[in-house]
Amino acid sequence: MAKTKVLNLRISPELKKKAKQVAENDGRSLSNWINHLITREVKKAEKGEKTEND
Repeated sequence: MAKTKVLNLRISPELKKKAKQVAENDGRSLSNWINHLITREVKKAEKGEKTEND
């Protein structure tokens, strides 16, 4: 397994609650779901595709 690093971030309790529910509905932990989203967006950016905020 690849080594991992910790990423600390601050979000509102309400956003965390909603994100956790979405992650669980996707069959993922919150940490895994966030990792999945970041990986997807980085791959898009590397391909030159527009990301959500573009």
